[in-house]
Amino acid sequence: MSRLKLTAVLAFVLSILPVFASWEILDMPTDRGFGAIWAINEQTIFVSGHHGLWKTFDGANWELDTIWIQPPFIYFTDDTLGFLKGSILTIDGGKTWQKGDTVNGNVGPLSFPQGQSLIGYGLGLYDVRMTTDGGWHWNELPSFPDVYPGFDEEILPRKIWFARDPDTGYVTADLLKILSHDPFDVEPHYSFFKTTDGGQTWILNEEGLWNDDFSPYLVDFPENASVGYMKGGGGKVFKTTDGGETWDTVFRTPEGYPNIYDISFPESDQVGYVLNDTMIHKTTDGGKTWRTFGLGQDTVFLRCHFLNDSVGFISGTGTTAYNSLNPYTPGFVMKTTDGLLGIAENDWVDVEPENLQVISPIGRKVVLRYSNQAQGFHVQVFNALGRRVDELHSSQTSGIVTWGEGEPSGVYFIRPVGAGNPRPLRVVLVR
Repeated sequence: MSRLKLTAVLAFVLSILPVFASWEILDMPTDRGFGAIWAINEQTIFVSGHHGLWKTFDGANWELDTIWIQPPFIYFTDDTLGFLKGSILTIDGGKTWQKGDTVNGNVGPLSFPQGQSLIGYGLGLYDVRMTTDGGWHWNELPSFPDVYPGFDEEILPRKIWFARDPDTGYVTADLLKILSHDPFDVEPHYSFFKTTDGGQTWILNEEGLWNDDFSPYLVDFPENASVGYMKGGGGKVFKTTDGGETWDTVFRTPEGYPNIYDISFPESDQVGYVLNDTMIHKTTDGGKTWRTFGLGQDTVFLRCHFLNDSVGFISGTGTTAYNSLNPYTPGFVMKTTDGLLGIAENDWVDVEPENLQVISPIGRKVVLRYSNQAQGFHVQVFNALGRRVDELHSSQTSGIVTWGEGEPSGVYFIRPVGAGNPRPLRVVLVR
């Protein structure tokens, strides 16, 4: 082959593959029930799924753990010590699980300060508990202070976070002011407590008592106890740089998509992720700006665990697959190696050309909308290896085209024909 022809071939391949597939859909033994997820490394992964805890130690071959529970959370302090709840732990990296404290160990979620494998904290139904021996025993800490003097109340802790300092931590909580027992009537508020002495005393942040939008729930302080994030009400994420004294809104979900399912700042307070309904949002500048990758309307991101700023694992589920012939909602587990599911720097939100748009770029099928096509609609579909797998035509100048039903899961590129040399559209099929 001549140098000229070789150059032309390489140029063509590069034009249809601007970024090689940098993530994958994991081949799981089941396709439902996914929720909690944790990875020790790229080969050792744990997923809460149908029937219980699924695990792999080579990143490919999965087995169902002998422990019978489907854990609501999975938490590892290092590559050996891990928990499914406070009373069930492993000391060999998840190969075997055993019972710890069956009296006070029914706690979760958990938080061990970074670098600690002995000192950790967990949430009971109404209290916070602490371990100083790696989870074998848990001791109840002093209770939260009264929030509503003169009223009966219930304080329900939800999420807990300790960064590097084992003395300073945060607990988000539901604060229920009981107005009447008969009939039962409560006034709910949402805020958080902070401790600076290892849980011996707790101080309430009162903003949640008068600001319903605050309503913190998810919490993440990645490096220290001063700079952190909380998921609040109204689809907002708040950031503090002064240890929780003041909070600024750094993220708001798009209109019509109010739910935030998870947040993660894996290594620093600069790079983080927000999982929001059918979208994942990423910041690389501490929440000043965000880039978005949208899913199709039939899938939702649920939980994530990132090993670092780029490599992570995400669980998700479908939302429209339930019917009489398929009486459950299928799910999926994915791995990303570049932090935004393989989307190129200039292809996170906008697509080219402007008169061809992907309505649902990821899902069980792909929906394309086109307009102002004088010669009709004509695109070619390539797989991640650059092979053409399909070609779509329509004589209409505008309309909607659906593609992908029955095609295998994977990354595909849709390239308009006869439109110069536009960047192809990247889509993903998930079964």
